Amino acid sequence: MTVRSARPGRVVIGVDFSASSISAARWASGWLDSDAELILVHALVVPDVSAALASRLPLPTSLIANARAGAERRLRDLSSTLGPHQVSIEAREGRPAEVIAGVARDYDADLIIVGKHGEAGIRRGYTGRTTDHLVRTSSTPVVVAEGIVEGAPRRIVVPVTYSSVTPYIVEWTKRLYDLSQGEFFLVHVIGSAVLGHVLTTAAIKSGKDLSPEEIDEVFAEDRERWKKELVKAGIPETRVSAEVVFGEVSEAVLAAAARHHADMLVMGSHAGPSRRLLLGSAASAVLREAGIPVLIVVEPEESKKQSTPRQPEKEKSDQLLQPA
Repeated sequence: MTVRSARPGRVVIGVDFSASSISAARWASGWLDSDAELILVHALVVPDVSAALASRLPLPTSLIANARAGAERRLRDLSSTLGPHQVSIEAREGRPAEVIAGVARDYDADLIIVGKHGEAGIRRGYTGRTTDHLVRTSSTPVVVAEGIVEGAPRRIVVPVTYSSVTPYIVEWTKRLYDLSQGEFFLVHVIGSAVLGHVLTTAAIKSGKDLSPEEIDEVFAEDRERWKKELVKAGIPETRVSAEVVFGEVSEAVLAAAARHHADMLVMGSHAGPSRRLLLGSAASAVLREAGIPVLIVVEPEESKKQSTPRQPEKEKSDQLLQPA
């Protein structure tokens, strides 16, 4: 696979003027390339009312115009604090997730960044619900920023699996390396059912249970395979480690992030309409609980890349059943 090393050149940042969104904007400006264009986006949320009520009590156009002018003024004020970046501003009517995703499409953006929690109340902003809707529907990769620290993320945990989205995860991992020169910790999670199947097969063959050392040896090839993927993409071997862990995916990923003192997680999201209905229980749980920025890498709707070959879980069992 040929990996693009281009750094994000055009980044959309959702701003509802909450502390979370302003922190996310300033964090992004501090570690993205100085020649990256930042597009600050604010959604003018018009209350949903019935058609009958809207006809009797139409919203004054001056109210919307004043709200837009006020939002644009505040966006310009924020842009003046974001260093040398070229900054554009957009204040559009609509639901926040749809507005942000639409601006990203219009600008052909490489990345979207939003704070995890927004302003509640009458001026609803990028709340957890909005963020969840955005990462389910956006065709552009999204960083959900929480627990951010100053500067570029430098200790990044990357869960990987045999999936069609994996080449895009590798591509974005290389982009992050080019920006941060950080360390990357690949984590491949083996579910309990798969591990149980492997252990049962081994017991049938050998007449005894595998020791922890023997289990580690069974999955050593997987560790090396994932590490080679990143080295082949252009990340120095000294900056990459890989491990195979066992258990429920979200719990294992969050544990790995804590163990490695990570300041970012990178996870994948598949293309297609199913993602709009269900991001995936593991990714959703990680987004809720991580406490650090999470980059959701999106597989393009019309993907033409070769996916990482899927290794059937049965393959491990077949290897164990082969005569010695």
